Amino acid sequence: MKKMILIIVIMIFIVELSALRVLTYNALNFSDNSGNRLQYFQSVFDEIEPDIVLLQEIANEEGAELLLTALNNGGNNFSRARFLDGPDTENMLFYRNSVVTFASQDTIDTELRDISEYELLLEGNLIRFYSCHLKASQGNELLRLEEVTILRDHLNLLEEGSEFIIAGDMNFYTSNEPGYQKFIADETNNIGRAQDLSDQVGSWNNNQNFAAVHTQSTRETAFGGGAGGGLDDRFDFILSSYEIDNGYGLEYITDSLTPFGNDGDHFNQSINAGTNSAVSPEIADALYEASDHLPVFADFDVIPSAQEIIVVTIPNIEEQWEQDSTQEIRWASANFSGNIKIELESVESSSREILIASTENDGIWEWNIPLEQPLGEYIIVVSDTDDGIPSDESNNPFSIIEPVPVITIYDIQYSLTGPSPLAGTNVITCGIVTGVFDSGYFIQDGAGVWNGIFIYNFSNDPQRGDSLIIAGTVAEYYDKTELNDISFFEVQSGNNILPESVVLNTGDVSQEDYEGVLVKVENAECVEVNTGYDEWIVDDGSGEIIIGDLMFSFFPVMGEFYDITGIVDYSYSNFKIEPRDGNDIIVSASADEIVLSPKVELYNYPNPFNPETTIQFSTTEHTENTELIIYNIKGQKVKILDILECGNRVTAASTRLMHSITWDGTDESNQPVSSGIYFYQLKIGNKFVKTKPMLLLK
Repeated sequence: MKKMILIIVIMIFIVELSALRVLTYNALNFSDNSGNRLQYFQSVFDEIEPDIVLLQEIANEEGAELLLTALNNGGNNFSRARFLDGPDTENMLFYRNSVVTFASQDTIDTELRDISEYELLLEGNLIRFYSCHLKASQGNELLRLEEVTILRDHLNLLEEGSEFIIAGDMNFYTSNEPGYQKFIADETNNIGRAQDLSDQVGSWNNNQNFAAVHTQSTRETAFGGGAGGGLDDRFDFILSSYEIDNGYGLEYITDSLTPFGNDGDHFNQSINAGTNSAVSPEIADALYEASDHLPVFADFDVIPSAQEIIVVTIPNIEEQWEQDSTQEIRWASANFSGNIKIELESVESSSREILIASTENDGIWEWNIPLEQPLGEYIIVVSDTDDGIPSDESNNPFSIIEPVPVITIYDIQYSLTGPSPLAGTNVITCGIVTGVFDSGYFIQDGAGVWNGIFIYNFSNDPQRGDSLIIAGTVAEYYDKTELNDISFFEVQSGNNILPESVVLNTGDVSQEDYEGVLVKVENAECVEVNTGYDEWIVDDGSGEIIIGDLMFSFFPVMGEFYDITGIVDYSYSNFKIEPRDGNDIIVSASADEIVLSPKVELYNYPNPFNPETTIQFSTTEHTENTELIIYNIKGQKVKILDILECGNRVTAASTRLMHSITWDGTDESNQPVSSGIYFYQLKIGNKFVKTKPMLLLK
């Protein structure tokens, strides 16, 4: 009878266990511009079927959203954590809603990148997950040690018995590295001690003995900023709290740690070279195309817990909340259905104020912050209404700040004495997006001086013509006024008519008044085709202005005249006009040129040439004060060819005067010039009539 009872108990225990698959994957700078790789990630995710996904190298929030669509392929129901834009590429958590309840997230700052902390509820257990991307490259072992030490010090502050998983791209070359040893070290405080779920320890780098656990690189040739050379490093790890197999919470399923796609036979080879016995050819190709790392997963059993838990979700990441605003306080709970109490605790005095004594445990409560709420730092405490247990408080203090004023762009920019008078101030402003590029965008509120500004931001994705309300901090970046640390972004409407461009002389563009403003210059001559930074210079006779390539690159012709529209930017101590696309640059011509151009033909042969080429031009009339000028690709004058030495003849058919002269590839000092692109320009009188390129190959 006792045996029967024991069997029944064991069967119940087995039935109650649920399996969990945790995946870590370096996504190789995945952004909104990486959509061509999305199908490959989708194939990998579909094959692995993870429950929790920890990714590294996520470049922006749009990239995270794209990857979420890949995980939700086929009717899956995944959600993701908030994208917290830090100093480098970011981590991201994705989780299956049917298995995981998201509780909270936080960041652990290091010198290079943030380490992300995610608190999740699994079958009534609070489990913490950490995503890391440690400093890369040999020679940086001590920097990796610093990062691991910061994480372990953080873990040591957890309650005794806390369970956690650490995953990511650790960039360890050997298990003797001090950072790896810091993870596993037996120290006085072992709450934060971790264990490597793999027993394959040693010197992994370029060592065929560890071919079966290598995770970088999936390809022999590099792509997209990734590494090449084939599989020869074990960089991607899953570690757990040291005593994870303790009869509660998570239990590691032995030998389930898998560097997905590695069959052990691709040392220093691409993952899809020849036959891969671990995955199908389609999946091997997907692993090759998606990233330069292999994904790594591990399986766990989850033992249900009846412990009552409350976890504060928001505020948790040093939010700034204004007086007289409405904010959402959020929390998650497990095994608890009673009402909850929400309190506000002052960091300075530790005194508590009850915000609401009892409210439904539905995970959200709106707080209408009074206008007279004292400024300062606070934490939120959420607990059981009856006896205060369970309870939790914000991981980090948040701030109550004064209401951010609504300020026009004009008031932000206007200054006759230097920097913006509002530098360092949080403001709300509005405007229409006039131009967008990778690290930000420009907005403008009406035409004219002082009405435009640059927004430094990687997360938002506005379109030209969007009308925005935006909150951020006024900053001076090397004397350029901008908004950064964007805390609020809202598109009011799209496809709005842009402010009218201000027509200026080229010599009048370089003024603080027009910084961030849409302007236009007309009939401006290209006087330098390349400053050395893929920028060029035009002049309409009033003074020079640089034409930049921030949003659009254009290859001009020396001496040609242009109408140019663009936004005035300030960088590297220079004002510049930044065209946005090909419609912003139009070839123009003066009245005299319109008369001359149809009467002149200009060409050279051979082209390419070595060592010399013959330049020919024809006119329908005799020419006086005529020059042929040779320029290099930087717009520097190389040589003036003597027109008096031209051979002349009259064609029988058209009475056109034909002129020809040979350039022997030398400069004014008769020294040979180097290979490259050169331009020859015909000047008649004081007008540059035509310019053509030619290529010298040696």
